Amino acid sequence: MPDIMTLPEYAKGLEKTSIERPLIETFAAESDILQVLPFDTFQGAAYEGYRETAIGSAGFRAINEGAGSSQGKIAPFQETSFPIDTILKVDKAILRRHGESRRSREEAMQMKAQARLFTDTFIGGDNTSNPKEFNGLKARCSSSKGRLVANSASSGGAALSLGALDEAIDNTRNPTHLLMSRKMKLRFIAAMRNTALSGYIMQTRDGIGKPVLSYADLPILTGYPKDRHTSILPFDEVASGGGSAVTTSIFVLSLMDGGLKGIQLTPMKARDMGLLEDAVNYGTNVEWDVGVVDEGDYCATRLSSITDAAIVA
Repeated sequence: MPDIMTLPEYAKGLEKTSIERPLIETFAAESDILQVLPFDTFQGAAYEGYRETAIGSAGFRAINEGAGSSQGKIAPFQETSFPIDTILKVDKAILRRHGESRRSREEAMQMKAQARLFTDTFIGGDNTSNPKEFNGLKARCSSSKGRLVANSASSGGAALSLGALDEAIDNTRNPTHLLMSRKMKLRFIAAMRNTALSGYIMQTRDGIGKPVLSYADLPILTGYPKDRHTSILPFDEVASGGGSAVTTSIFVLSLMDGGLKGIQLTPMKARDMGLLEDAVNYGTNVEWDVGVVDEGDYCATRLSSITDAAIVA
């Protein structure tokens, strides 16, 4: 993956006979976050970048007056990647019954767990409590970084205010997507039927005819499709004003180079290990050294303290 691109874009460039291609396609298809998150490949022990800390100054000058001077300031930062390394096992008895073609189907089902691991870490990863994982959105969107907006300051939170969501969107530079739970998305679908709220909530179709719900032209992401996975961002957060853990958050994201993106030391690799030493399972080792970087100060905003109630203006 020489250039920054999404996983589906990268998979399309692989040979159809590649062992990685079907695994990556299955992996990306399991999470709409993985379908749109761009990844940048780096070299060395860490990804190195620079963040703007001051934009300098500018001014007019009089005729025959010397030019003024200005210099912005930047600060270096580093992010590292973390290896996801798994051996996908398929019992040889399954292959005897259904043939070699069944192996890829069994492995694809196991790749769903990998997609869930990345998606859950992308949202809630905390390197302080688990040094083996990268920091996710919740760790990166703090009030100290200017990335946290409260939907309500009341104890127990309140129904989503579109005005508060507009504030969170305005707080994000070049926003591209909204991230929320499927249950919260249902509230937006219900709001489409409310003539007092309709207009900025739209449902369209993508290039393959799949429905896409958006607010203020920002597509809504919900993580996994309906499956055995636990839904992301359930209503189990404590509101900014305290009270019971009955609220959720919506994240406004700028998924692009210079904003929020994935990083990887190497693209996802797969190796056929053949029949393992246990003489029972065939194995495929899937390895991915991956992380996330927030390059821009305002590449993500968390809107917290939202209860499970009808949306208000």
